[in-house]
Amino acid sequence: MRRTSPALEDVFVPLLLVVLAVVLAVSTDSFLSSGNILNVLSSMAILAIVSFGQTFVIAGGGFDLSVGAQVAMHGAVGAIVMRDTHSIALGLLAAALSGVVFGLANGLLVIGLKVHPFMITLGTSVIGTGLTLIVTHAESVGGLPASIAGFGVGRPLGVPWIVWLMIGCFAVSAFLLSVSPFGLRVLSSGGNREAARLAGLRVERTIVATFVLAGVFSAVAGMATTARLQSAQPTVGEGLELFSVAAVVLGGSALHGGRAAMWRTLLGVLVISVIQNGLNLKGVGDAWQQVAIGIVFVLAMSAELLRRVSRLRTGRRQAPPPRSGVADATAKAAVG
Repeated sequence: MRRTSPALEDVFVPLLLVVLAVVLAVSTDSFLSSGNILNVLSSMAILAIVSFGQTFVIAGGGFDLSVGAQVAMHGAVGAIVMRDTHSIALGLLAAALSGVVFGLANGLLVIGLKVHPFMITLGTSVIGTGLTLIVTHAESVGGLPASIAGFGVGRPLGVPWIVWLMIGCFAVSAFLLSVSPFGLRVLSSGGNREAARLAGLRVERTIVATFVLAGVFSAVAGMATTARLQSAQPTVGEGLELFSVAAVVLGGSALHGGRAAMWRTLLGVLVISVIQNGLNLKGVGDAWQQVAIGIVFVLAMSAELLRRVSRLRTGRRQAPPPRSGVADATAKAAVG
């Protein structure tokens, strides 16, 4: 398969991380310390797990603004079940089922109503937030089994358990998207839905599956947050939907679908987390941190626009020979 030389978008984020690391290493005394590095990895874990689920949706040409609300909702559902049954296993199962049902509802609404996922998931986000406040009575849910405390402070091999959880979620999501046939179907559906249909792919079923995966990963993040805090907080997921989209796009995946990779998403999350950590080390106030992160969001969206313009110009210069829509969809999916 023909492919151009390595593009700037493939090296920009790694180079940005190197520059940030050098600047922070020089300007602070503790950035490269083992304690701070583990702190960065721990603090990015929840966003990374949510972003892995968001990557599936975006790769399929969708968008999920409900993942933040889902983190709070599924974490609350699991906490309530654990509190009432004193069973961690049942709590985890309840949270997972909650994620599947919510994700399935998102997917079926998007496919059934044929409305842009932005609007559907904006609405379900509000619904999810309201349901969370109802089931928790707008209060934190405590009284969890004492054995769950170990998950909040455990450090297998000296590494916080939540970092191991992030690594496990990355491995599973990377396999599904980049190795399994399901990943090819997702990328093909996001790249050219009509061509994917002509190739015999069940596009609607694939799109629904991406929203279900987003729900499951949100449930994992919700329960991880509950374990760390030893309680479920009804507003814990605020802002994660925007941060997850920014991480996916900043990493280099296409916002319009058809091109994505989990390693790209992980790098995007790492950039955001390093910036936040650096601002904290420099003693920058919360208000200015919000400004800085907002600038990162704008840059992420601008980078996506520049990538699309660059591909259009490259396509015109190279003028590839015509090929069928099915072949085009398959090739585009394989490039991600």
